[in-house]
This record gives sequence, C-alpha cells and structure tokens, in this order.
Amino acid sequence: MMIEQHYDEEVLAGFLAEPIDSATRDKHLAGCSLCKRTLESLRGTATLLKHGEVWERQSFSNAPRPETLAFLRNVQRTMADEDAAAELYVRHLLSGSRDTWAAKLAEHPEWRTAGVVRKLIAATDRAIDLMPADAVEITRLAVEISDELPVSETAVRLRGSAWYEFGYSLLYTGAYSDALKALANAESNFVRIPIAEHEMGRVHLVRAMVFRAQEKSDDLLPSIATAAAIFRAYGDKERSCAAKLAEGLALYSRRRFREALTLNLEIANEETIALKWRAAAQQNAATCYREVGEFDAAIDHFTKAIHAFESAGMMSFRAKTRWTLARIFVARQQYDSALQMLTELRGEFEELGMANDVAIVSLDMAEVLIATERHDDIAVACRKSIAYFEQAQLTSCEAARTAVTYLCEAALAGTATKALISELRIAFVAAAKRPELMQAYC
Repeated sequence: MMIEQHYDEEVLAGFLAEPIDSATRDKHLAGCSLCKRTLESLRGTATLLKHGEVWERQSFSNAPRPETLAFLRNVQRTMADEDAAAELYVRHLLSGSRDTWAAKLAEHPEWRTAGVVRKLIAATDRAIDLMPADAVEITRLAVEISDELPVSETAVRLRGSAWYEFGYSLLYTGAYSDALKALANAESNFVRIPIAEHEMGRVHLVRAMVFRAQEKSDDLLPSIATAAAIFRAYGDKERSCAAKLAEGLALYSRRRFREALTLNLEIANEETIALKWRAAAQQNAATCYREVGEFDAAIDHFTKAIHAFESAGMMSFRAKTRWTLARIFVARQQYDSALQMLTELRGEFEELGMANDVAIVSLDMAEVLIATERHDDIAVACRKSIAYFEQAQLTSCEAARTAVTYLCEAALAGTATKALISELRIAFVAAAKRPELMQAYC
C-alpha cells in the first residue's frame, strides 16, 4: 500500500507566485485539503508582510503596569493570609493521635484550603524522619483536600505534589503497589500543566526506588536516567545526588559492589551538598563494604552514617542504620552488643509505627537468643512484639504478626531453630520486599 506524502512548506512556497487557479492544477494539491489549507495560510502571511506598518519599529516601555502590580500584590496578600490561617488550622488538625485527624478535618470544612495542603506537605518531611506512619496519614489528608480544590493550574500542581508526597510516604512504609498508584496520580496531574519537568523528575526518582524494592531492575535504570537528565538540565545539584544514590542502588542490586562503593564514597565526601545526602551515601557505602567482607570499614561508615542521620534529625533513618550495624555484630558473633542494640531498635520501631520492622527485628533477636542458648527468652521477646501488634490494631500488617506468633509458638514447643527463623525471614521479607539501602529525598 502506498503511503501518501504531503508537501512541506518549502515546496508549497513555490506556488505563491502562481495564480490561485493554476496552483490547484497540481494533482496532489487538487485533492489534498491539508496542503490547500497550508498554502492558503502561507498566502495570507505573505500578503500581511507586504504592508509597511508590519515593519515599523515600535518602542515599548519597560515600566511595570500598575494594574499588573496590583494584581500580583493582591495574589501575594491572599496567599499569605491563607497560609497564616492554614498554619493555625494544621496545628489544631495534627494535635492528638493520628486516628483523630480525619474526624477533625470532617468537622471543619473551612480547613479545606490550598494553604492547608501546602502546610501539610511541609509537615511531611519531619514526619517521615520521626514517625513514618504519621506521614502516610498527613499526605493522605493533603490528597483528600487537594482533590476538592477548584480547578486551576495552581490547584493541579498542588494536587500533583500531594499525590507525590503520599507516594513517597507509602514507599517508605513498604506499601509499594499503593505507592506506584499514588505516583501515577501525581504524574497525571503534572502532565496537565505547562512547566512541570522538575516535579516529573522527582516522580521518576521515587518510582525508581519502588521498582528497586520490587526487584524490577529492567524498569529501574530508565527511571533513574530520566530523573537524572531532568535534574542536570535544571542545575539541581541536590537531587542530582539523589539520582546518583539511586544509580548506586541499581549497581548494588546487580552485585557490582565495588562500583556502587566508589559512587557512594564520592557523594559522602562532597561537602557542598546537604547532610542528608552524605548520610545516605555513608550508609550505602557501609553496606557495600559489608558485602565485600571489609567489616571494619563497614562498621566505621555505619557509625558515621548514624551520627550524620542523628545530626540531621532523621531518626527513622538513624534507626535503620543502627539495625544494619547490629546485623554485622551478629555476623561477627558479638552477641551481647547485637542483642542490646536490637532490643533498643524494637522499641524505636514500635514508637515510629514501623510494624514490619518490628517483626523482622524480633526474628533477629530470636536468632541471637538461639546462638547464645537462651531459648526460654525467645517466647518472652515474641510476646512483647505480639502485644504491640494487638495494642496498635495493625490489621494491615497481619503478615508481620503471623510470623512473630508462629515463632512464639515454636519457641514454646521447643522447636525454634535458626533454620526456622531463616525460613520465616525469607518468606516475610519476600512479601514485604523492604529495601535495605538508604535514599534520602527532599
């Protein structure tokens, strides 16, 4: 089948000097409405350019127009007033436990403003560091409010940002499928506004982290490359570092530990970037050192990462780094240090609302207790974790509770072994697929 080719503008320009009727004698022009319309448009432009006034030079004033300044000042004043009120609203909204927040929002329709969405998004960073489960609820409320805002470019951008923050919070708490859905919603909003490449870069970066957690390596690298290209184009050095961290995670996933180590050490030693990026790079470098068997270097870098996360106020990241260090103590048979650290970590994860991590730490503790022949203490440790699950009523983490309950029953029956713990850990981690390496976002 022959595919018809249309004339380009250069070919059509050749017909401008001919009478209109003679141009239609061309076989293609006679039957092609698209080329006819293009030729008519070219004729109109050519006719317009013959008028002298088109070429007259005019001077334009650079002075700002009073009406434009008045409009912008009014917008600025409105946003400032809205944000001032929103700060008070959000302070009341987020007081008390998070299970009361939704009900309070329902009682106060005047809180459903763009300013409140902005303030909720601003509160997310701190919540991620201190209480990830709070961050999920905060961003869920931001999404709920933003979805009801009157349609405008500003509202669409804000809605995309709320969905993005919701997606990241879900990623960090291990809800990977829900995170991808939230990121898709963020993207569907950002593509509707003229300039949102930078926001899209952030979406690609978080999506890459979800793909890594789900072990979808084929999807991981394209997302990282897209994000990195956007951040370089914008001169965003901070998020370019985030993309490099993600690249290091991809190398780690492919067991290219030395390459990942080199990349992370470069970031860790870059003094001009924010502390959170350097802390994440120290953590990842330590994990690479562990994989290649250089345990002293691993401990040194884990210690540096712990101090850096603490200085940055990133307590959930600090806890996870201490957890990985505790596992090194287990591997080196430094059981007393490991058990003390794991016991502290279980309490920290309970306070942070990170139930999956409570379960896995309980398995780690049981492994140490078996190694030190303290079998009677396994059931005691498990009961404390089970009590946490029951008190918190975490039905979404039923797999975590099941794993610990099964281990407790095995301990009471005298059948708890390292092999059983290994099987439980493999099954549970495979279901949760929680990434071990760190990625700090802004």
